[in-house]
Amino acid sequence: MINTLNESQLHKALKTFYAVQFCAQEEVQVERWICDLVCPDGTVVEIQTKNVGALKQKVQGLLTCGRRVTIVHPIIKEKIIETRGPDGGLVSRRKSPKKESLYTELREFTGLKDFLASKKLCVICPEISIEEKRIVLDQASQSKNGRRRFKKTWQKEGKALLTIGTSHKLCGKKDWLGLLPKEVLQASKGRGKNSEPFSAATIREAFLAQKNRAAAPHANILLWLLREADLIVRVTHKGRGYWYLIK
Repeated sequence: MINTLNESQLHKALKTFYAVQFCAQEEVQVERWICDLVCPDGTVVEIQTKNVGALKQKVQGLLTCGRRVTIVHPIIKEKIIETRGPDGGLVSRRKSPKKESLYTELREFTGLKDFLASKKLCVICPEISIEEKRIVLDQASQSKNGRRRFKKTWQKEGKALLTIGTSHKLCGKKDWLGLLPKEVLQASKGRGKNSEPFSAATIREAFLAQKNRAAAPHANILLWLLREADLIVRVTHKGRGYWYLIK
């Protein structure tokens, strides 16, 4: 099939799942692009497990052509790491302590900031569990892409999809603003003098009050993304930071 030579196990599994969900065709050429899926209504669906910003030109072109675009970017809520020796024997099998959330993935969408407010662009972030397979090497080595800071004695062999759970869907202004804490969002929507500006600090405090500790460290990138998407406006500088209102 077209464009599948470098397709990962995880990408392929997600593409198959959403092809069934959307009754979509796989690997379809639209204008000058090969698209992962095309739905019966013409909506293009792109599965992007990492580096979502790489889709910028493609998304811009498809939107300009009048297409609706949906990007599927998974959130890894659970990762099982299975390590095997050179002979294929099981060395270890453990659960990774690292967990992603919708807020940890916000940086992935910075490259698409110009299109986030468009009703023609939807982002779907399914929470998934995966199994990452590793193989022990005879000697420490650099990764294939050369990004490792230190050489490691193992190498990744692929990621397999285990389960798909809750999905987060972000389509247009309302959904992206909905990432703000509810009380901050409501206070900023007031009229005139009743509008209460917010800062990164107030957002962090609100997240912590909600016991949403996973979101609190990402207040700054959330504000940057919403401002660059032209959904909020900087109104003043006070103390050590900037304050904002919803446009």
